[in-house]
Amino acid sequence: MYPEALHCFDTWDLKPFSRPNHSRLYHLAPEGLGTAAVESLTGYVSRLAETHGVTTRTLMIRELVHLLGRDRLTRPVNGGLSSFWSKDARSLNGTGHLARDMVAALQVLTLCQDLHFLTLLTWGTVLPSHGLLRRNRVWCPVCYQSWWQAGQVIYEPLLWSLEVVTVCPVHHCYLISTCPYHDCQMTQPILAPHARPGYCSRCKRWLGVTSTDLPPESTTVPEEEWIWQTWVTQEVGALLAIAPDIPAEPTVQNVSNIVRRWIDLLTQGNASAFAQRLQISTSSVSCWLAQRQRPQLGMLLRLCRLFGTPLLCVFTQGAAAMEGRDFDPKEWVIQVNRPKRSRRTFDREMVLTTLQDILASNPDPPPAMRQVCKQLGYHHTTIYSHFPDLCQTISARYMAYQKERGKQRLQQLCAEVRQAVFSVHHLGKYPSAYRVDVLLSVPGFMLHPHARAVWHATLRELGWES
Repeated sequence: MYPEALHCFDTWDLKPFSRPNHSRLYHLAPEGLGTAAVESLTGYVSRLAETHGVTTRTLMIRELVHLLGRDRLTRPVNGGLSSFWSKDARSLNGTGHLARDMVAALQVLTLCQDLHFLTLLTWGTVLPSHGLLRRNRVWCPVCYQSWWQAGQVIYEPLLWSLEVVTVCPVHHCYLISTCPYHDCQMTQPILAPHARPGYCSRCKRWLGVTSTDLPPESTTVPEEEWIWQTWVTQEVGALLAIAPDIPAEPTVQNVSNIVRRWIDLLTQGNASAFAQRLQISTSSVSCWLAQRQRPQLGMLLRLCRLFGTPLLCVFTQGAAAMEGRDFDPKEWVIQVNRPKRSRRTFDREMVLTTLQDILASNPDPPPAMRQVCKQLGYHHTTIYSHFPDLCQTISARYMAYQKERGKQRLQQLCAEVRQAVFSVHHLGKYPSAYRVDVLLSVPGFMLHPHARAVWHATLRELGWES
């Protein structure tokens, strides 16, 4: 028999389904994009490594080196990656080929297309590399602490990597360049094998502090310097913020045109007199005008300040930025303080006596050799060249002390993990890694392998895991 009514069903679309592309690494969005506090590319690399639970060195070797076309970095010849951390890594935030190659490699791995704004590549045509970026890492410890307390992402702003920025405009304190812990006190490269935002890459400890815990010398910024640094961070921050939506293409022609305009206003077109007023060579000014060189960022900022010209307008408008602006050359004064360095005679007897006293007294804690050199006022290579055996003995004591301290610290933190698991368990909740990590004195310690082992062992003890 035939059914009384026929049921009509929707037809299926049999066309092949196009799946979206998947990134090899986590699609990690950069922080602060389009603001003056945009993240740096080196900070992004370390944060990407932390997201995958590996070290920065592992991420470089396994994923980035071959995409950069620099397989030589994995070879021990000429220092390999060691030379990269100390010399080349800082240029990742700059305007050169290495920054461009790293951006391309990370965009392939993460499918994030805005990573070039984490560098100064947008301004590469007008900013020279010399005097632009720092050699060592600096940070604001109060920023770290406030971000952590607010539950925000800990990252490294690009602004901190610039040589001209020395003060945090938010917390009115100097940027720190050495680890604050007495048994470390080491400087750090911009990117290190074990780099992690908010932590020392040497001793692995948390760098954030509250404003009340800062040393007095970090907060006593002279009023004149504070005004200058506030203006510098505003001008440079404007460049970083406007990079994704730049109004006009920056050109060297704009820079040379406005320099020529400044010469006309100050010395009636006399480039030699202009150079004399700036206390620089006449050839430098001539190269600026001929577009063979570009003024360094520090000098350009001083000129912009004195002529009342925004830095962004210098790059995008050129001489047109001076139209309608008043300028009195009689009131124009530039101060370029270049203190003369005096050569210091090496006091061999005094240094020898100090080193022997340190070894004889065996202080607790033993000092680091770099700390001893800093107290003596000599570079460590100078002292090492005169007394290599004594220096090696002091360094060996310090390294043994550091190793023992690290073991004790690790045991203490593992005990904290165990106690935190019991605390969450007594509340009737599952002691997840996140709930445990919130109770620890060191944020993010649950990423450590020893912490994970203690966590799993305690979960088995309490019956949460079989």
